[in-house]
Parts: sequence; C-alpha cells; structure tokens
Amino acid sequence: MNEYVGFASGKEVIRRYFQPSSGKSRENAVLELDRMGMEHHPCCMTNSAWPEAPPTQAIPAVPASLQVEVGIVGAGIHGAALARELKLRNVSCALIDKGAVGGGTSQWSTKLFHGGIRYLVTGDIKQMREGLQERATWVRIAPHRCQWEAFWMPHENAFEGFTHRVGIGLYDFWGSDRPLWPPELKLGGVPRRLFERDPRSKNGPFHGAVAYADCLTWDREVVNDFVASSDATLLDFHEVEGWSEQAGKLETATLRDRRDGTLRTVSARLWVIALGPWTDEAMHNWFKEDSHRLRLSSGIHLWLDAVPGCERPWAMRRPKGRILFAIPRDGLMQVGTTEREVDAGWVPIADSEREELYHGLEVCMPSIPWRQLKVHKEELGVRPLMGHQGTTTRLSREAVLEVHPRYSNLRLVLGGKLTTARHLMDKLATELTNAPCPASFTAPLTKWDGQTPRMR
Repeated sequence: MNEYVGFASGKEVIRRYFQPSSGKSRENAVLELDRMGMEHHPCCMTNSAWPEAPPTQAIPAVPASLQVEVGIVGAGIHGAALARELKLRNVSCALIDKGAVGGGTSQWSTKLFHGGIRYLVTGDIKQMREGLQERATWVRIAPHRCQWEAFWMPHENAFEGFTHRVGIGLYDFWGSDRPLWPPELKLGGVPRRLFERDPRSKNGPFHGAVAYADCLTWDREVVNDFVASSDATLLDFHEVEGWSEQAGKLETATLRDRRDGTLRTVSARLWVIALGPWTDEAMHNWFKEDSHRLRLSSGIHLWLDAVPGCERPWAMRRPKGRILFAIPRDGLMQVGTTEREVDAGWVPIADSEREELYHGLEVCMPSIPWRQLKVHKEELGVRPLMGHQGTTTRLSREAVLEVHPRYSNLRLVLGGKLTTARHLMDKLATELTNAPCPASFTAPLTKWDGQTPRMR
C-alpha cells in the first residue's frame, strides 16, 4: 500500500491498488481498506470538500426525531469525551458529526499523552503541569491505550546537556505520578555507550542525551473508546442543515443523513459545538458570524520504514520552537512535526512542509538516509489555537469554553489538545449539570470493539 499518502482520495487508492484484474469490486475494496485500517476518503482536502459517507447499507436504525438534554456537534476528542462525562452524570445526549467518529484532526495528532516538553521553553508551566497530571489519569482510565516511553532529548555540548538535565529534571519531578511505569525504562542522563549505539547519533551534532518520561497512545482509538463509554445517540455522517431558536436559545437542529439524504431533527436543552479547526467556518455558515476565534496551524507526520538499532524515541529542540520527534513505534518510524499557519481545517500537505521535515531530520540525524526510506503514510493535522498576537509557533494549546453571546444555552469548545481533553470536558459537564463527578478520574474507559486499531 505504499501508493497511499495522506492527501490521496479513497477513489484514487482503490483505483491504484485494487486493479480490475484483482477481482475485487469497489465495495469489497472499501471493506478491505477498512480492515487494513485505512480511510476510503481524503485525509487532507480543501475546505470545500468532505470525506465521503459510507454505503447506504451501513446505516443503523435512527429515529426521525430525537429529544435529549445535551446536543453535541463534533465527534472528535472533545465531543466524545463530553459524551462520556454526561453518561457518568446520567444526562442524555446526542453526538452529531458530519463524518465518522474521530475522523478529523483528532486522528492526526502526534499520538502522545504528554505535558509538553516545549513548554519549558515557552514558559507555559501551568499548562505543562496540567498535562502531566492528566497523563497519569489517562494511564489509570485507559491503560490499554497507553505505553510509557523514555524519550531521549539529545544535546550538542556540555552546557546544553546541563540545561536539559535541569529542565527535564523539573519535568519529571512535576510528572512523578507515573502509574504502571516499566522499571526497565531509565530516566536522566543516557550512558554514552547506549547513546553511541543508536545509529541516529552517528556523524551528527549531538554528543549525548537526557531521557524523560512520556506516554504513547493511539488517538482515534481513544476517541472511539470515549464513545463506547457513553450512552450517546450517535448521529455520525449527519450534516447540520439548519437551526430553530426561541427566546435567545437554540432549540432544534435539522440534520441531513449524508448516506441517503434522510432529514432528522434533534432537540436539546443545551448545545455544545466542539468542531476544532472547523468552528469558525461552521459559525459563519450557520449564524452568519464573521468573528475569528481561532488561528489554525498545520503539522505533518510521516510514517517511514523502521530503522534498525533505533529503540528509544528522540525529541529534538529546533529554533522555531516545535519539537522534532523520531519515534520508533508500531513497527515503523514516526517523524514530525512542522508548523504552517493555514486558513481551513482541510488542507493538503505542502511540499514545503515535507522539505522542512526532511531538512530537520537530515541536520539532526545525518547518518540515516531519510529520503530513501519508504513512506507508509502521511498525516496532516490542523491545530486550533487561541490568541491573535505573534506567530502560531508561540501560541499555546490553551482551551476556552465560551458561552455564546447570542444563544445562552450554547457553549463553544475552542482550542485544546488530546492530553487535556478529558479534564476540559469534565469541567464543562460540571458547568452544564452543576454535578461534579469524581468518577471521571477513575472510571475505566470501555474498550472499543470495532475494527482492529490502526497502525498496530
């Protein structure tokens, strides 16, 4: 399947891979792609398009009208996490999405539960410590989606090594709550013999490394686990066609099932819009709002052939502020990420992004023939960022829960990231229901029993 890249359409994949001589029909091709953990729709598109809906025979039984306490628009990490929080509080909800569960930017993160090592540089210590606390919560509620790792941060000289030891020492001190930590993973200074045994250390600028703790995960599977842990009525592949309102409140959303065109209505006492990078566009289309609440930043990851001898993830500081990762996982080498300000939630990968990433890899780890390694998959995710001053590189992943100025029963989830999604939605659910729920920190997630988890 090396023909497939993140911005190729599903039709192109089927046409390239499932040739007529193979004897596979288009429908069987789609099903086989699903079994292989690959989407039969564009991963990265312009904003004027959207992933294709599945065949009509896949439509579950859904009522024509529905009445719930909370209507959630957006089945990414925040919408799915909120659905779970509402179940813990015995509150009914509907989870609505134009595409599939976790089918947008939630599946294209760096796939880490982490505090954010770069926040040591940007000075956002509060957000870093919140992320470290949440990292421990994730291991407790979803150990099946967590894998502890000792990340190596290489340094060029003794002084940089000293500063890394101090900074990483604070990071690991504040993140000392590490449930199920494997004792064989060692933190702190990496012994020289181990560092030099890694082929990434050869002929490069680095002369040593300091190891710190963070946690690998599988982002889209986590989103599906949240939905499996909820009692939400799931309305995926449903597009919001319009709204009815009364006395300054939203009452009913009219939906169109994108699989067969059927119209449905959902009425709710409270509404939450959690559309990530598509929020501004949706608010303009639905309510004619022209305000720009978010700035959008794209970042790419490439999944390359595994490199023999590379055992530990590397995290390298770069002048722009983004961390360059080279992570051996799932039998491949995941590398990323980049930074480019964009104006839409669906954008194609730019050649300049690939070049930026390859250039960084070649400068930091020149002994590896990065451009010769087979690319198994390309991913582009768009970060929704808060803030209007400075470059997107300097903006944090802070989240805001906005009470809509026109509709008093509407909340907007703005910004945020994978690691802190549960905490943020716990806070929102408490505000909506006036019911704190300690079980949010401890109740295990139900493991999604759908397709085989991707990339595993």
